Amino acid sequence: MCFKNIQKAALRVAFFLTAVFTLSACADDKAEYALITNQLSSNVSVIDLSTQTVIKTIAVGEHPAGISVSPHHDMAFVTNPDGQTISVLDLKSLTEIRQIKVGPGPVGVTASKSGTRVYVADWYENNIRIINPDSGELIDTIAVGKSPAGLVIDEENQRLYVSNRDDNTVSFIDLSNDQVTHTIEVGESPFGLAISPDGSRVYSVNVKSSNVTAIDTNTAKVIETIQVGDWPYCAVVSKDNKKLYVINQDEATISVVDTTSFDVSNTIDIEDTPEGIDISADGSQLYAVNWGDNTVSVIDTKTEKVINSIKTGKGPRSFGQFITTVE
Repeated sequence: MCFKNIQKAALRVAFFLTAVFTLSACADDKAEYALITNQLSSNVSVIDLSTQTVIKTIAVGEHPAGISVSPHHDMAFVTNPDGQTISVLDLKSLTEIRQIKVGPGPVGVTASKSGTRVYVADWYENNIRIINPDSGELIDTIAVGKSPAGLVIDEENQRLYVSNRDDNTVSFIDLSNDQVTHTIEVGESPFGLAISPDGSRVYSVNVKSSNVTAIDTNTAKVIETIQVGDWPYCAVVSKDNKKLYVINQDEATISVVDTTSFDVSNTIDIEDTPEGIDISADGSQLYAVNWGDNTVSVIDTKTEKVINSIKTGKGPRSFGQFITTVE
């Protein structure tokens, strides 16, 4: 896999060149950050959301892509596909504290709230690796579909959801026994996933078919297919569960979807080749990571207007959850 070509053609060949990470604050004694993985500069930009400025740059592994936070453990985890490692970041000191060797194609990543389990999608070996981040020990390996990418976790219901790009499916995994329970057919080339705050729905963002598949997680059935912009990549659900925000790479836009009617209620213009998206802890702002412009667009969710653009490192991705709070 090649992560050094910044042309859009290369992006279409390697969908997993994405990463963005943001952290948020809710009180005076908490820091609110956005952690942005910069693939071409092999580092992470830390944005303080209170000032909307980059306050630190953390060197990580080779060409980082995916990212996830473990807010109750003050840690973050970054996949480094070219280095075949994950970086473990301490969010108190804002430093990389270790790298852990994993399989040949780490892409998506998510973590338990406790930080004791990290789930890594291996693009080449078609599996999910469960890692103990303290010891680096491989806890288990779960076979899934071809070219797994996006991961989201529902800890309350003990489920992990995986998008399998080359199978056009989403896998449901029972975390009580680490077994696949359902495989759902979705659109063409699913990549990013989003989960509703109550865990009742998972949304699969299907790159080549330019649509989003809404799945009822209780019945494991598709409930709607939603047409969005060209080449959608990732999505996030609003805190009140009323809207789904989908980034469209080829249009440099965000589609705003009503989660009741499934209609696209608005289209927001942002900067070039957006790939990662997340929402602040209070739900007032969206952060979209733009590979083509080396920026993060900040959007006011009330007005649905861009209110700021923040410069990052080269080739920002932030594929996964990148907003959290640090006490």
